[in-house]
Amino acid sequence: MDMYLQFGHGMTKLCCDLVEKCRDGTVILSPRDLSEKALKEFSFKLTKINGKTLFDPQYYNPKANHKKLIKHPHWLENCNTSLLSDFKYIKEHIERIKTINDDINSSAYIIPSIVCSNVDNAWIKHHEIFLNMSDILRNKERFITLALKKEVLENEDDIETLIRISSKWDVDGYYIVPESPYLNESGLFLSNLGLLVAGLKLQNRKVIIGYANHQMLYLACTKADAIASGTFLNVRSFNTNKFNDRNNNSISRRATWYYCPQAFSEYRISILDTAQRENVLDEFRPYGELNEYSKDVFLSSKPSESSFSEKLAFKHYLFELRKQCLLGTKKTFNETVVYHEVLIKQAIDFLRSMNKHKVYDSMRCFNSIVDGNIYAINKIKDEIGLLLEANW
Repeated sequence: MDMYLQFGHGMTKLCCDLVEKCRDGTVILSPRDLSEKALKEFSFKLTKINGKTLFDPQYYNPKANHKKLIKHPHWLENCNTSLLSDFKYIKEHIERIKTINDDINSSAYIIPSIVCSNVDNAWIKHHEIFLNMSDILRNKERFITLALKKEVLENEDDIETLIRISSKWDVDGYYIVPESPYLNESGLFLSNLGLLVAGLKLQNRKVIIGYANHQMLYLACTKADAIASGTFLNVRSFNTNKFNDRNNNSISRRATWYYCPQAFSEYRISILDTAQRENVLDEFRPYGELNEYSKDVFLSSKPSESSFSEKLAFKHYLFELRKQCLLGTKKTFNETVVYHEVLIKQAIDFLRSMNKHKVYDSMRCFNSIVDGNIYAINKIKDEIGLLLEANW
């Protein structure tokens, strides 16, 4: 399973640095965060360092009013429900999306769709209009967007319907955008998302999950092709509110978080001072190693006085998450499941050990969500494991 970069505010240099460091990488570009000119310039930079791009049209809410998003030529200006059924109107905008993809030399097309809050005839109609009007997008792979409200992902009937109707769609893959809090406790949500991805993979199609984070590593058990993640929480989880302008422009005070991959948990840097006092700081090194982004945490006299900034924390998170993704899929379904079950057990053991040393941070701790992940993996095994093993 690969990891793509989900572009968000202020990520231009970070993306270039990580793609250059890893010698490849795919960035899902965001018109909300890049002007038309910046899209072209940034794509050109990425291409020069062996990077690839995808363009997300972000039609999730056609009535969104984010000032940068609505300036783009492909945006559905003054859109209403009747216009979503206007073939000519939609086709004109799809042609504009093609022009943008041509300009940035994207590696595949993302066909847009509106957010689904209920898999009913109205949503299916609008969704298939976007798909049918995208017939001009034929010179590269086509991924259709499935932007799903959490109510859909907690409804087993809706998941079954999506798998059934999507089998008739003429696409190469799916770009799933699941609405979710940053860390999700719901085993039903996580298992249904896994079953959806698995069902789509069994159609012999590719699946990318956008706006993801480390909790979604379990999707390697469905043989997902990639998850996409970014810096701030609004590109690690999905909410349509980010596509509207906000009246409050104040900047809140943010903590710097250190991601400990073997714990599937994040810690405020001040917590690592406690780990140092307890003589267990080295246990937090990424699987016992160091990387260039976070090494100063362990080499300085005190973690909170190190050079570990928010920017370095973002790079560290994405660098380590990418490594976990690339290791996540094994030769068989059963091997992959066992691997992830072992990782979860090791994470639980790590957290218990650190708790004994009074080193814990409840806000982004895997302990609070682990039951949902275990439930999801078991559900995938029980309901579709045999098919996945046979078709792996």
